[in-house]
Amino acid sequence: MSNDSSLPEGTSPEGSQGEDAVFQGWQKTGSGEVFALFNITAPGHPALGSTVTDKTLHKLHLHVPDAPLPAGLMKVR
Repeated sequence: MSNDSSLPEGTSPEGSQGEDAVFQGWQKTGSGEVFALFNITAPGHPALGSTVTDKTLHKLHLHVPDAPLPAGLMKVR
């Protein structure tokens, strides 16, 4: 497991748990909306190491991992 404190707990930059991507954080737009960012970790993928949105992961036919809620937000049923 990585000792990189910038990664969410339970993830590694190598995607060692067989994940196509790992959650990296949230990006806030000028209008205040937020969206999740992921690093592609699929071995041999041409975009390996790229930081992308969930939409890009879908377009690339890669699994989108769960992302924790941004700080200060509550999950709605």
